[in-house]
Amino acid sequence: MEKKMTAKKKRIIIICIVLVLALLVGVLVISFRPQDKLEVETVNVSRQTISETLDTTGNVSANSEESFTLIDGVKVKDVNVTVGQIVRAGDVIATFDTTSLDKAVDEKENDYLKAQSAYKKAVSDAKSSEQKIKELKSQIAQLESQVEEAKKEQTTTKKATSAAEKTEANDTGVSISDSMVRRFKNIAKLMGVEFTDDAARSFLTRLLSSGSSLNDISSMLDSLNSIATGSTAVDMDSIATLMTGSGSMTAEMSLVQLKAQLSILEIKSSDTVVDMYKLIAEKAGDAYTKAQETAESMKNGWVASGKGIISELNIKSGQEYEAQNSNDLDISSILSAVTSGGDITSMLSSFFNTDSNVGAKILYYPLVADLSLSKYDVLNVSLNQDVVITSANGSLFDGKVSFISPVATSSQSSIDLSSLVGTGSSTTIPTQIVIEDADSSVIVGTDVDVSIVLKTVENAVVAPVEAICLDGGEKYVYVYDEDSGKAVKKKVELGIANDLYYQILSGVNEGDTLIKNKTGLEDGLKVSVK
Repeated sequence: MEKKMTAKKKRIIIICIVLVLALLVGVLVISFRPQDKLEVETVNVSRQTISETLDTTGNVSANSEESFTLIDGVKVKDVNVTVGQIVRAGDVIATFDTTSLDKAVDEKENDYLKAQSAYKKAVSDAKSSEQKIKELKSQIAQLESQVEEAKKEQTTTKKATSAAEKTEANDTGVSISDSMVRRFKNIAKLMGVEFTDDAARSFLTRLLSSGSSLNDISSMLDSLNSIATGSTAVDMDSIATLMTGSGSMTAEMSLVQLKAQLSILEIKSSDTVVDMYKLIAEKAGDAYTKAQETAESMKNGWVASGKGIISELNIKSGQEYEAQNSNDLDISSILSAVTSGGDITSMLSSFFNTDSNVGAKILYYPLVADLSLSKYDVLNVSLNQDVVITSANGSLFDGKVSFISPVATSSQSSIDLSSLVGTGSSTTIPTQIVIEDADSSVIVGTDVDVSIVLKTVENAVVAPVEAICLDGGEKYVYVYDEDSGKAVKKKVELGIANDLYYQILSGVNEGDTLIKNKTGLEDGLKVSVK
């Protein structure tokens, strides 16, 4: 007999069945619920021209320039330009009143002829002085012996001489001062003759007692000083009239005279002096030629020989120009300085230098940019290679590589890596590029961005850089499959690249849709395109 199920058991069974059904439904819901998709952005594979570049900076300068120089005293008529203005071939920069130009050129010619004459005379004097020098040296040697004997005699008669000098001084009422004694000793020393205080005083006192006045003796010392310094030529016969017939005095004065003459002759015969006269003549000739050329250019006005920019302008309309280095020095002053043995280097530099006489300067196009390449980068660069230049305002200009130095240069740097390991310097190769059709945004003295085109491929299959994945040596992309909505990983072979694109050699085709690289992206993953 079957037992009937109690109500309690029925309830338990129903509850268990409900729980099993609920669990089954939950599993089914979880299994068949749509997954959350990764949101991605896509780009397309396309065809275009792609160029690979080497990016650096370069300092801008002028490939050539022209300076227009002036002649002192010329009057400016008209100035037709301003600083910073772009001019072209044939443009007249300025015109001048040329009535004073011929006079200026004549003065330069006279200076040249005067310098040439002085040089020829110096050569002649040098030759004739050689024999006279030998004769004078022989006479000087004889007189030095006489002076030596006279000094010995003066020593033995010193007391008597001193007493006589006092008497003479008392008789005349005047005496030789200490300053005059020192003056005579210094002058004699310049001429190679040494006097003691007593000997100098004795010499001068005897001149005084013989009837010469202090003024006469002072004039004689002035004449001797002129000979000693070489500032003028003096007739020694006029000095000899001051002397008595004393043998020692005659010998001493003759010795002074001969040594002064010897000094002058040695200066005249010196190769250095002759060379200096030659240099002056050459400089004067150059100045004369330059003046002729400058005058001719100024008669026709200053004309630009090509397209360029006015970088310097130092003249005004109606102004009478005076050179910045103008002074009262003339060719006669220079020649006189040589004769006196003075240093004329600075005088020549000031007199013949015309660099500061620049009235205007043009920097001619094309401009160039100088840059430095590493030993690795230069291997990919060649002459006439295409270049793209970007100025400060973003303007683009074409250019070409015009020079690559065959020799590297070293530069000291306190922050480069080589200094950290002890070498303290870096080596680069100087390179220059020509900037074609530059405008005012390319400023001389500033830098510009330079992109040297290393390689160009026309009609290349390219993909944006943000779609390329580089994982060690592996290169791949994720292609978006529209049918499945999944990301499909594909390996690719890459060619050249720039900041925006990679060239694709194989792996994908033009028109394929690629997924931009993103964290969490993997092969077969369903994605949602934004």
